Amino acid sequence: MKYLPSKAAPDSSKAPSSLTGQTSMAAYGALGLALLHGIAGLSILIISSWFIAISAIAPLGFNYVIPAVVIRGLALLRIASGYTTMWLGHNDLLTRIAKARLAVFEQLASKRLESKAWTVEALANHTEQLASAFIAWVSPLASVALLMTGLLFTGYLMNVPGYGFFIALAMLWLVMSVITTLCGLKTVAKTAQEELEFRHQSATFFQASSLWHLKSKTSKGLFNAPSTQQAQDAQLKEQALVSRAMWLFQGGVFSLVVLVVVSANSAAYFVPLALITPMVLLAAPDWANATFSSVVKFAKWQHSKAELQAMHTQSLPLLNAHKPRVSLSLKDFIAQDRNLPTVNMQFEATGLSVLKGYSGCGKSSILQAICGLIPFEGRRSIDNVATVQGMLEKWIYVEQQPIILAGTIKLNLDPAATGISEESMHEVLARVGLQHLSALTEWVGKGGRALSGGESKRLALARALLAKPDVLLIDEPFEGLDSEAQQRVAEVINESALSGLVIVATHVVPVALQPNAAFTLDEKGDQSKSHHSRQNHSHQYTYGDDELPITSSVYSTLTPNEQQQQALAELQRHERNTVLGFKPR
Repeated sequence: MKYLPSKAAPDSSKAPSSLTGQTSMAAYGALGLALLHGIAGLSILIISSWFIAISAIAPLGFNYVIPAVVIRGLALLRIASGYTTMWLGHNDLLTRIAKARLAVFEQLASKRLESKAWTVEALANHTEQLASAFIAWVSPLASVALLMTGLLFTGYLMNVPGYGFFIALAMLWLVMSVITTLCGLKTVAKTAQEELEFRHQSATFFQASSLWHLKSKTSKGLFNAPSTQQAQDAQLKEQALVSRAMWLFQGGVFSLVVLVVVSANSAAYFVPLALITPMVLLAAPDWANATFSSVVKFAKWQHSKAELQAMHTQSLPLLNAHKPRVSLSLKDFIAQDRNLPTVNMQFEATGLSVLKGYSGCGKSSILQAICGLIPFEGRRSIDNVATVQGMLEKWIYVEQQPIILAGTIKLNLDPAATGISEESMHEVLARVGLQHLSALTEWVGKGGRALSGGESKRLALARALLAKPDVLLIDEPFEGLDSEAQQRVAEVINESALSGLVIVATHVVPVALQPNAAFTLDEKGDQSKSHHSRQNHSHQYTYGDDELPITSSVYSTLTPNEQQQQALAELQRHERNTVLGFKPR
């Protein structure tokens, strides 16, 4: 559903701060606990190393209990701080994601993204990278940096033998981190470019392809389909960069350990503190390697921040249009920059109208231009009063490939947080046949429950209905639905048309659909209009086990190819009902 709020877009100069947000107390708490987690782990290592060494030369009467209790206490502290860090960090992450995405929505108010590759998936990915900055790279890098500093300071105060190797370890970590960061910036930029190119190709491919052909079991027609291979190769290079940095760091640390053993004199074997140096070096990859993946995430954050700040949008004036009282008329009307014939249509203020025609004849473009999502040429009149360019408030367009946000069902039904009651949500979900999605707190989309194409279409329709539009424009609502779901959606559309104007662009016209008028666009640009009586569709047909359903007269306006597709769908439905042994009404 494409419906943008009426609130004004904020100043773009304030965009960076609104997207990154302020650091919360939970984030600082997570950082403190992460540091405590690292200190506890390093303390366990140092005390254990000393304890092992002192046990070999300890005199009689040495108290072994106290070190053991301290080590056990540190272990419990490390476990508790680790789990609490994750809990605080992820709570802060979810809050930041919500704020970042709301900030993006505010920037897009009354605007339209110029690039087709800037899908919701891309926006969601960039906002997630920004929101996860603290937990993804700030906290890990800060923790390791503070631990490394604390290690140098503690080693100096304790006068640990081989203290120079601690300095060498810190220098090795710093150099490897800087090199990985610089390489990561280039690698991430390459990955982003490949993903952007894939989105461009996918958008072009699906707009130029027939979905009926894509369902073929053969590869015919898919030879030019976009491939994710290059994007996947770029992502593998990111992973290879991190792995290579880890292995090089481990190799450097192992070399330092070898130097410690080689350079140690015989007196070091009788100094318990001397064991701390090789033990710290051997354990360094366990707590320092996390920084190499963190610096790559920093590179992604840097790229996403730049992309969101440089969003190319087109302003769309929001017109305070009223609900048609007499009619909506189009004269010499067509979407701008479309190489298609103009149309002349008139829709009654109340009722259902259907747009039909071959794929690529401009049905979707007409719907988008009617509500003002894209500029138009010609005349658009409401009650014989021409309107200027711009979006019409509360004229909602439900697109062919609906957008499902990665979030709860409740968020998808009320993305603007307008206060729609849960009772209303349950009611509309039942109307469109999605009563099985009754748990409104269930997470759907990326990282949650995967919805089928038909479920996505019906969820988008439910979202549009809850917005109580003045005019409802629906693009291909029946494609990808089985016959039962088609009938359910058709009944909902029929009901909506009783109180307002509903315009549907579709290849498939179910028997249950009751249009007042149907406009057919042919390949020559000619258009024809046919009227239908709603009473002719008000009764139901019953047929026997060996009979096919009676075809409504509405199919007489379909093209031969569409008639064949509809007949095939009805035949499949009849065969399924025969196997299951029941008669649909």
